[in-house]
Amino acid sequence: MCDDAGIISSGTGFFFETDNAWYVVTNWHNVTGRHFQTHKALSSMSRVPTRLIARISSYLGEEDDSFIIKPFEIPLYDQGRSRWLEHDLHGSLYDIVAIPWTKPESCPSFMHNAANLISSDNIPVYPGGVVFIIGFPMAISVGFGLPLWKSGYVASEPHYDITLNANLQSSGGLEGGHRIPAFFIDAQTRSGMSGSPVFVRYFGAWDMNSPYEPINFDEPGFWERNDVAMFGSTGTQFVGCYSGHVFSREKEAILGLCWKREIIETVCKNGKSGRFHVDYGYKGMS
Repeated sequence: MCDDAGIISSGTGFFFETDNAWYVVTNWHNVTGRHFQTHKALSSMSRVPTRLIARISSYLGEEDDSFIIKPFEIPLYDQGRSRWLEHDLHGSLYDIVAIPWTKPESCPSFMHNAANLISSDNIPVYPGGVVFIIGFPMAISVGFGLPLWKSGYVASEPHYDITLNANLQSSGGLEGGHRIPAFFIDAQTRSGMSGSPVFVRYFGAWDMNSPYEPINFDEPGFWERNDVAMFGSTGTQFVGCYSGHVFSREKEAILGLCWKREIIETVCKNGKSGRFHVDYGYKGMS
C-alpha cells in the first residue's frame, strides 16, 4: 500500500471471479489505512494509500520456461472517487473490498486462478477444522514470490454470524454490538496477512453432494455410489477472506476474522463505490 511518499505497509490480496468479471479482493483497512471499526489511522503518521503495488508472478514463456515477479500498479482513486467496491448497505462495517481489474497478459491461463475457482470440493466445515491462511506475513515470500501457508483452526460455528463490540451483561455473556458475516479463526498470524484467502482442509469421508449428510455404509447400494469421498481422502475448499486479529491485547482472545465467501460474492456483484476519500476521510453511508 503506497501514497505519494512511497510504501506505507504491506498486505495480501487475491483474485475472485464472478459473472465473468475479475476482481482483486482485500480488506477495507488495507485500502484506507483506517481500522474498519473505529476508523482510526493504522499508521503513526495517518498516511492514506492512494495506490496498490501488486507483486504478481509472471511466466516468461516456453523458451525461457521460468517465472519472475512483476509489479503492477492498481490505482485506488479515479478523479477523487474510490475505485474499490464495498458492501452496498454496510460499507466499512464489513472489512471487504473488491477492485475491478483485468488479469495481466503475462499471467497465462494456467496461473493465478481465482481463489473461488481453485477447488470444486464441497466439504464439511466444522469448528476445529484445519484452515490455511495463504499470504505474506511481514511481506515474506519464497522462490519467485510464492506466499506462505499459515495454519490455524476454525474457532466458531462457521454457519453462524459473529457479534463484535458487545458488552458484558450482569447475568453473564455478552449483549449488544453488531453482527457481521464472519467466523473466528484461531491462528498465529502476523502483519501483512490481512486480505489473505482462507481455505479449509477436511480429512476423512463425506458425501460430496451433501457434505453434512451422515454417511451410512450399510445402506443398500452404498458401495456402488461414486459421490462419497472415502476415509483417507482430503478435500480443500475456499471459505473466505482473512481480516487480522480482532483483539490486540495479549490478555484478550487471540482471534482473527474470516469474512465468508458469500459476502465477497455480494460485494463483487452488488457493491458500491467506496465512501472513503483520501482527503476527507469517511463520507458516511449515503
